[in-house]
Amino acid sequence: MSRDVPVLDLTEWRTSGPARRSEIAAALDTALRETGLFLLRGHDVPPELTERMRTQGRVFFALPTEVKRQYAVSRPYDNGWRGLGALDVGAVNGQAGAPDLHEAYHVGPSHRTGDPSYDATYYPHNKWPAEQPGLQGTALRYTGHMTRVAHEVLGVLAAVLGLPADFFTARSQRATWTQNVNWYPSLRAVGGVVEGQMRVGPHTDFGTLSLLDRQQGVGGLEVWNEADGWFEPPFEPGTLVVNLGDLMRLWTDGRWRSLRHRVLAPSDKAPDEELVSLVYFFETDPDLEVVPLAAPAGGGRGMSPVIAGESILEKVRGSLTLEENSIR
Repeated sequence: MSRDVPVLDLTEWRTSGPARRSEIAAALDTALRETGLFLLRGHDVPPELTERMRTQGRVFFALPTEVKRQYAVSRPYDNGWRGLGALDVGAVNGQAGAPDLHEAYHVGPSHRTGDPSYDATYYPHNKWPAEQPGLQGTALRYTGHMTRVAHEVLGVLAAVLGLPADFFTARSQRATWTQNVNWYPSLRAVGGVVEGQMRVGPHTDFGTLSLLDRQQGVGGLEVWNEADGWFEPPFEPGTLVVNLGDLMRLWTDGRWRSLRHRVLAPSDKAPDEELVSLVYFFETDPDLEVVPLAAPAGGGRGMSPVIAGESILEKVRGSLTLEENSIR
């Protein structure tokens, strides 16, 4: 069934022999061809660290608006705070609508190349709130785990494609990435929803893969495939959702899908429901030319190469608005 979402257990993968790995790889390949996601166990991210990261996010979003504004994003590819109404992800695909109903705090890597202009473009400085000294240490520890997990998952995906284990990771030593803490306020807090408005509108992610630690809710995650349309993926506490982005779709020349997904609007069925999602978007080295893989690893779509960072920047510019009245 196309709604089946496999679970990759990294602990099992590390210790399995060739026959079992082949079975796991086949299940992953099917899911990534049809939908573009799977669940991840055995990732060794400490549960108490995840909860601390989520708690730190809630504390930040509870700060007064005038305080948060000191740490606001100032351009499309930037770190810091993004207020309600500053994002419309559907606009990238020509489906602009009502702005998304969430706030976000962005953290990125501290890579430096020595070229100030290049570094400012692809590795913007993090904006750590002086009012919340515990956030920086928690975020750095958490994103260290996310980067480790992303690299291990990329090794598994290379094996699924029959490629050398370091095919993706060797090209991701200076990878751009963004860790979001997304706050989805309650219906009571936002005061109402306009027609078509969602917490996050329908979209695909821009990079290679994303790692999501979600909270289940009435106004939660939905994913899409051609056979089933929109459906809610299974929720298993302690797992991460792994979904593929546009760069991986291109890299595999259309063999695998970039997951189309959305987060539903706050519902009058649960007017006090507010959720916090931790979303880690992993890309690749920004100056890398991503060349679609030839068959049999690639899907034979004949897609055109892109420079990874340029592709990401173009899409981010299309989704983010920074008018003063949108950051509130």
